[in-house]
Amino acid sequence: MTRPTLSDRQRRALATAARDADRGRRVRATAVRTWYDGRSQADAAARANVSPTTIRRWVRGFQETGTLPPGRTHPARATTLHAPRGTVVAMSTRQFRAALGAELLAARTLRGWSRAQVVSAGGVGYSPAILGHWERGSRAIPLVAFAIVGHALGLDPGEVIRRCYDESFAHVRGLPR
Repeated sequence: MTRPTLSDRQRRALATAARDADRGRRVRATAVRTWYDGRSQADAAARANVSPTTIRRWVRGFQETGTLPPGRTHPARATTLHAPRGTVVAMSTRQFRAALGAELLAARTLRGWSRAQVVSAGGVGYSPAILGHWERGSRAIPLVAFAIVGHALGLDPGEVIRRCYDESFAHVRGLPR
């Protein structure tokens, strides 16, 4: 979806909706504005606790009508550790993936290896491209793949996971330390 610029009228409509008494309309306005401000659909979705498809629908509806529909009322649900997108746990999980990827990248760079050399040293058929995704944290690395790649790079998997966990989840209440 291309990202057009907001007209003055659209900016005012979003600002008004962001102050609306209806919480659903406020959430929609904030999510649409987040997308227009240059954030990805996935980021806007995580912040609004909805799917990227919902963000596309809200943006498309706003582009077509210039307004945001009211929110639907839902009964309150108790929060859990495994709550849906947009929670502190989901954001910390993304941070954990990024920290783990940074550890892999640092170890590879320290050795002076290319991605192809790492996957070759691992002895399995991972592609250098997927290793790049893991290093950027854009995809979660499977546990077995982490063990294989970590071993090839001479990493202590337990120590790496502990550092990433401490860095990513330190601010989340209720998790073991």
